[in-house]
Amino acid sequence: MNILITGNLSSLALPITQRLIKDQNKVVLASYNSQAIHVNQRNVIVHSLNPADPVFFNILSSYKFDIVVFLATREELLDSTGGNYSDGHQLDALKNTLENFGSEKLRHFIFISSTEVLGNSKNPSGDDRGTPESINGNVLHSCEQLCQFYQRNYGLNLTIVRVPFVYGRQEKNGLLNRLIDSGRHGRKIVLPGAPDSPCAFLHEDDVADFINNAVNADYSHETSSVNLSMSNPMDFSNLADMLGNYYPNITFQEGNKNNALTRPADNALAKRIFEWNDTRDLQSELPEVIAAAGRTLAKRSFVRTMAERFRSDRPLLRWAELIGGAALAIYLSQLTNTLIQFQYVDFRLVYVVIMGSIYGLQFGLYASILMGIFVVYTWFQLNVEWQLLVYNVGNWFPFVMYLAAGLITGYAHDKTENQIVNGQKQYQLLMEKYTFLFEVFNEIRALKDEFRERLIGYRDSFGKIFTITQELDKLQEHAVYFRALTILEELMNNRNIAIYTLDSSRAYARLEAKSPEMISSLILKKSLKLNDYPELLDAIESGRIFQNTRLLENYPAYVAPVFNNSYPFNVPVAMIVIWSAEFDQFSTYYYNLFKVICGLIEASLVRATIFLDANYSQMYLPTTRIMNQEAFLDLLKVRLEMKRSKVSDFQLILLEESKEEIEGLYHLLSKEIRSVDIVGMLRDGTYYVLLSQADRLASSEIVRRLERHGIQGRLIEAADLPFD
Repeated sequence: MNILITGNLSSLALPITQRLIKDQNKVVLASYNSQAIHVNQRNVIVHSLNPADPVFFNILSSYKFDIVVFLATREELLDSTGGNYSDGHQLDALKNTLENFGSEKLRHFIFISSTEVLGNSKNPSGDDRGTPESINGNVLHSCEQLCQFYQRNYGLNLTIVRVPFVYGRQEKNGLLNRLIDSGRHGRKIVLPGAPDSPCAFLHEDDVADFINNAVNADYSHETSSVNLSMSNPMDFSNLADMLGNYYPNITFQEGNKNNALTRPADNALAKRIFEWNDTRDLQSELPEVIAAAGRTLAKRSFVRTMAERFRSDRPLLRWAELIGGAALAIYLSQLTNTLIQFQYVDFRLVYVVIMGSIYGLQFGLYASILMGIFVVYTWFQLNVEWQLLVYNVGNWFPFVMYLAAGLITGYAHDKTENQIVNGQKQYQLLMEKYTFLFEVFNEIRALKDEFRERLIGYRDSFGKIFTITQELDKLQEHAVYFRALTILEELMNNRNIAIYTLDSSRAYARLEAKSPEMISSLILKKSLKLNDYPELLDAIESGRIFQNTRLLENYPAYVAPVFNNSYPFNVPVAMIVIWSAEFDQFSTYYYNLFKVICGLIEASLVRATIFLDANYSQMYLPTTRIMNQEAFLDLLKVRLEMKRSKVSDFQLILLEESKEEIEGLYHLLSKEIRSVDIVGMLRDGTYYVLLSQADRLASSEIVRRLERHGIQGRLIEAADLPFD
């Protein structure tokens, strides 16, 4: 999976990343402070981007993230990281992240908050929002409300994770690390609350384990808010006792009892749903945390410190070498008594050449000027008149040599440096270009392979059309309804589909099958009076597919009529209805796809009807419309499967012994039941009436009507049927 971790990455980002990549997840770290994170792993990419920046999504959208983890700024981080994300900036970053990635059909959005939003609630649970007692707690509370708004209105799969104080080897900005740092430096340790104030500390690896479990678990609305806490809560007096064992000479200052930042919370939901448990204990982990915080470099000498400083500071090093080299050249010149005239070695000239060759034209000129000043100084040491130096051209020779040496060597150095820099820039541009082209090539190759694999299975491909014809190759009418509905839902990417049959007068349409998700839908109607839909009726009569492009009230989005191609010819016998559709589904492509699929379904329905008419004598008792044992049993199996799948519903009436003959019995029944209801007989010799799309109340009324005509019956459950 592709996972984005953003927000305030100064805490928890590194341990969570290290845990996620163990399962071969690809993690992208992107935030304003991501440059401080050093992760040298193959599946980790770090971007220095502010989540509040409008281009944040544009840069990262190509990754197609499955999971987004947003790390909020907790109260314990403010003293070390500043207030960068403690105010409206955090809300802006979260809003920008939700607004862009919330519409990307994320598998999961995890917001890591803090239990400080619970305030002083007693034994808070996951659903308890509490009343925050701090400014940052109110900011986090607002962030949680913003996340829940996107969950309610945009279907965001949200989990809010509230954590207490966090500690660990890599957690350098938490409360515990600051308390340990105060103890190491001999300062007074200031507790954030009163000694009897409850507190909870959770190891960073325990938090990372929970996030990993949440990433791999199936999303549930039950886990929209989860509290994490230690199993054995403590108070600040216990923490002071533990720290006092390591820093016995340190004094502790008590905090305000009402200044509680975080508090223990009920973590039963995390343990039950995510199978998580805090496996690390603060008392046993404290020595390791203190040892990690106390690892400092040995005290260095002043000379070594200055040498490292000069080595790291290039401009300062240049000036130090310029002055130090001048002093060395003057000392050697005086030591060898080469004050004015050139002898075997002129250290001043060597110094100018070295400085120009190493640092270029600017420092070459500086070096020549310094040596010129030194030559003038030596003239005054020798008590030579300055007029002799000025008016005797031969005495200018040393100055000319120093200046020429500085210019020539400096120019040569700068020219070489410029060539190297230009070459490096060109090389970098070439590397960036070829890296980009290589990434594009790999992406295109991956897309090509994916398209090739999906070509056969794509929903409007020839291979898929062949699959549809195979699945609809049924000879039982209701079995075709059942399979047709499943195919329509899958290929049309819609869960608001129903199939209706039309009576001979085409005055009413009766529901035969509907999407399971439309059980409680207000727009679904079991019976339609077509005269109430004049434009729809006109489309059915003319054989056109109705598309509600004018957004007529109470009209469905799409309706496709199903015609009988046998006698009586070209008569609509059913219709396929899409009650509601998304905005992008009102397109020509969607219309044509619906037309093709309905054409295939129409052929299968007509074939099943023809088969039913051709085998009338083999499926019904003589001179009646009562199904025989085999035919009625096959029908019941299909209708039971449809009922279990919540595609269709029915009620069964068991008829008691009747004095009427079969013909007379059916004559009486046909007056009290609808044309879509079915009468049949099973192997036990009893007769049953299957009431299509009827509820319990309406079925009871039909039983009473039958009793008034002398036909005794009772409602039974499908489980009571004698299938054997």
